[in-house]
Amino acid sequence: MALEQLRNPGLFLPAQAFLKPLIFTPNLSLQPRTPSSTAPVTSSASSARMGCASAWCGSSPVHPITTLIPPTCLPNHFRCNSGACIMNSWVCDGYKDCSDGSDEEACPTPRPNATATSPALPGRCSRFEFECQQLHKCIPNWKRCDGVRDCQDGTDERSCPTPSSLSCPNGFRCEDGEACILLPERCDGYLDCSDSSDERNCTDDTIVYKVQNLQWTADFSGDVTLTWARPKRMSSSSCVYNIYYRMVGESIWKVLETHSNKTNGVLKVLKPDCSYQVKVQVQCLSRVYNTNDFITLRAPEGLPDAPLNLQLSLKREAEGVVLGWWSPPVNAHGLIREFIVEYSSSGSKEWSSLRTTKNYTEIKNLQVNTLYTVRVAAVTSRGVGNWSESKSITTVKGKVIPPPVIHIESYTEDSVSFSLKMTTNIKVSGYVVNIYWTFDSHRQEQRTLVIEGEKSIQKVANLTAHTPYEISAWAKTELGDSPLSFVHVVTSGTRPVSPSLKAKAINQTAVECSWTGPRNVIYGIFYATSFLELYRSPHNSTTSAHNATVLVQRDEQYLFLVRVVSPYQGPPSDSVVVKMIPDNRLPPRHLHAVRTGKTFAVIKWESPYDSPDQDMLYAVAVKDLVRKTDKIYKVKSRNSTVEYTIKKLEPGGKYHVIVQLGNMSKESSMKINTVPLSAPDALKIITENDHILLFWKSLALKESNFNESRVSLAVPPALQKILEQSQCKAPFTGSEIHPVLGEPSRRAH
Repeated sequence: MALEQLRNPGLFLPAQAFLKPLIFTPNLSLQPRTPSSTAPVTSSASSARMGCASAWCGSSPVHPITTLIPPTCLPNHFRCNSGACIMNSWVCDGYKDCSDGSDEEACPTPRPNATATSPALPGRCSRFEFECQQLHKCIPNWKRCDGVRDCQDGTDERSCPTPSSLSCPNGFRCEDGEACILLPERCDGYLDCSDSSDERNCTDDTIVYKVQNLQWTADFSGDVTLTWARPKRMSSSSCVYNIYYRMVGESIWKVLETHSNKTNGVLKVLKPDCSYQVKVQVQCLSRVYNTNDFITLRAPEGLPDAPLNLQLSLKREAEGVVLGWWSPPVNAHGLIREFIVEYSSSGSKEWSSLRTTKNYTEIKNLQVNTLYTVRVAAVTSRGVGNWSESKSITTVKGKVIPPPVIHIESYTEDSVSFSLKMTTNIKVSGYVVNIYWTFDSHRQEQRTLVIEGEKSIQKVANLTAHTPYEISAWAKTELGDSPLSFVHVVTSGTRPVSPSLKAKAINQTAVECSWTGPRNVIYGIFYATSFLELYRSPHNSTTSAHNATVLVQRDEQYLFLVRVVSPYQGPPSDSVVVKMIPDNRLPPRHLHAVRTGKTFAVIKWESPYDSPDQDMLYAVAVKDLVRKTDKIYKVKSRNSTVEYTIKKLEPGGKYHVIVQLGNMSKESSMKINTVPLSAPDALKIITENDHILLFWKSLALKESNFNESRVSLAVPPALQKILEQSQCKAPFTGSEIHPVLGEPSRRAH
């Protein structure tokens, strides 16, 4: 079987396998070699392993790589006249494995009614044969050390190389000792060992479900669609898929539960224009089948943020010309192709536009003594991004508006005080102040203040300790808006840590959030259906607690984050993705025990949603916490309330019961303890030389479901003292005993 696979070019072959040479035909297809072929062999075993990277690939030939001839061959290998080494089993097998065909020369010709071995005179065996010590028989070299005694005296199997000592402490060792494979590759339905040993003797405990052919496509909206092939032998009714993703360079995987057994999924929550690693894992009931196989993808470009710091001025040497310049967006979410600059005269509702690939431009042919408003936006492959703040200027020749002067008066852990003034006689009606800061690379945060009046001293509170801030300001004057001024300041104190957020869907429209962080503050919970929306216009709610339940739309993916919003603006948590649960994936409700006995328990639950319109199949898993075993029962019902009796339990047992829909819905669970048996009667203790005899009446006399394998013996302090006084050689410390069945009384010592 292994040889068939090695000779079949259509099979996947691991790098560790020995490969028979293949002939590459001019039409780029691989053909198996025919016996006794006289066609020249143009590739070596190494080129055969490389598949397309052989004599022909694409439209141009790849010249063979010259390798050094080994001086000797390994044990159990044959040296060709050309110096190449092949396995002994390939000698005289009807295939020319040496490039010079020397492995098929001087081979013994079988005669009718003749055995595979033939007697020969001493020293008469050819160099392609092995001579047995007794009877001096000649056998082909390839029968040497093949595990079969071909010589009567067994000399062909003596002094053979020992099996490989390859050690695989964290993986599975192939039976031929040629390679180690990862544990998830064991029993995954695909041959990874050259001898196929990784797919033998597979059981429910060793089998691994691993998706194949994971692929991705992106659409214009920014969504990434994943498709994959269902693992072999996987049950489609009790297994679902989970999508794991992380940005390249990160170590922690984020998970998106699909709640589905469909072989496709959509990721809507990726950051635009970023590289991600993505994998899909199978979950069957409570067991998750891990895999290390992932693909790397690039999320589509997104709409860019608004350009910053737009400034306007008049060109001194020309009338009706306005100069404009700005800073590119902090997060472009892609490659900026160009900028669009729009301008409009006072009182007009129409905008004119021009395009530029620079971050500055000239707006010409404007009317003199006219107030104009200007704004700018960046463009990526997704389209036009957000517009910048609008700035105004009046086209009056010879008038230059200077920028305002910003002076930091003082600062604390959570506030900054500053003053604003203009050094000109141009009338000022007010100021616009922008305060920028950044907690992470995802987003530059901003607060805008509109201040009325000519001179002003301002105090900005609700800031974060030990955080750099940039303050920019421009003045509104009778001639238009002034250029910008900038100052930088770092607040004092120690920056607070980010909260640690956990979020999960509990039904179709509710998400349960919990987090860690400081107390006596107000938290803001922010959520949206895409990465850009989360940082631009998220939904939000506030609470002083460390948990909250948020209502959202059904059948959507959401990103959640939480942060302190008062008395300071704290750093945000990492975002958490949540996929809302469809109706048929909800957990059963209100699971509880109605009554328990010694050998049974009656449990009851409500359907995941009210008034089911069809039969619902439930899986009831009962795990014995004492014996470490489990059983799964099926229950079918259309009722809104379901009652079920779990039988064949053991008295005094401890059980973990899990109920979920048979299609792998979310689960409900509980723990139950059965009623224990009564204590044995008529316990007698008799000391006898160096041991103690214990007698009691068996509970089997009055308990029909009594199982004596669960009898245990605990030694109280008083009895322990007696044992010590009697100088027992092996005093009891509470070990378990197993008396013989069928007697009305029991004895232990």
